[in-house]
Amino acid sequence: MKVSLFIDGQNFYRSLQRFDDTLRVDYDKLAAWITQAVGGPSAIFGGAYYYVGVSADAPTVVEGFLKGLELRPGYFVKREPRVRRSGRCPQCGGEYEYTTEKRVDTRLVADLIHYAAIGAFDAAVVVSGDDDFVPAVEAVNALGKQVWVATWSAAELSSDLRVRAFGHLSLSDGLAQFRAERAARAVERAPGRFAPSRTARPGADAGASGAGAAGPPSRTALERGLGELKRAEARLPHVGRGYFVMRWKSSALPPAGAEREALVQRLVDAGLAEEFPVTDAEGRTITALRAREAGVPDGEAAAQGQ
Repeated sequence: MKVSLFIDGQNFYRSLQRFDDTLRVDYDKLAAWITQAVGGPSAIFGGAYYYVGVSADAPTVVEGFLKGLELRPGYFVKREPRVRRSGRCPQCGGEYEYTTEKRVDTRLVADLIHYAAIGAFDAAVVVSGDDDFVPAVEAVNALGKQVWVATWSAAELSSDLRVRAFGHLSLSDGLAQFRAERAARAVERAPGRFAPSRTARPGADAGASGAGAAGPPSRTALERGLGELKRAEARLPHVGRGYFVMRWKSSALPPAGAEREALVQRLVDAGLAEEFPVTDAEGRTITALRAREAGVPDGEAAAQGQ
């Protein structure tokens, strides 16, 4: 049996963050686990197609991830341009801009049906629980091919999609097989420092002072980060954590990516910022940030040896 994967990139990433945002995935092992879970030990991996919307000004870390994925045997990244939209905040009436994916789901559906029609696979696995894929699943079923769905949790799987799919895979069942090994952290925690957050991100213990120094963010870096968060709150209806880490432009913050993520996590750990769920302009639930205190408490500075 030949098994092909069709991955809704944004859905996969957001679901992974909700499931465990410290988890790193070995994508070669993920493909192997899914292939064997569907077709058994003798199953053949027929390719993995990763669909994602990308902005022209996407951070280099995003393009780096996608290029790395393309270099893996059997992986193909299907990029579609994100488009800019504008909205108006219902609370303050202010206008704001955002980008959204366009044609990504349509491309996945078209490829799924096309490859089924030419016999490119015996079974397809759609890595998404979105019920928008129900008509495509029905079309592939009519072509005599199996369609499985894979999600991180049953709660993210549409009931309509589940009953039409041949089967469902819970990705959490395969963690032991495709979890990526991570280097042990060498930073020793000083007495009195805050315990790591349950939602700590990769790199949260890395330097993020804005100068690339090792160790936790300095008091000055935390003050700047808090100030920038407040500035973002004043300009946006809500400040998405991912947006603030990867896209908010500021010379007062570390570079977008791991360093800034570490700074944000320290703000959360210190109680200077908090996370909360919010519905974005497209009706999706995302994790947003908001400031909690006016400044960095003396205890935080003392804990860092300032």
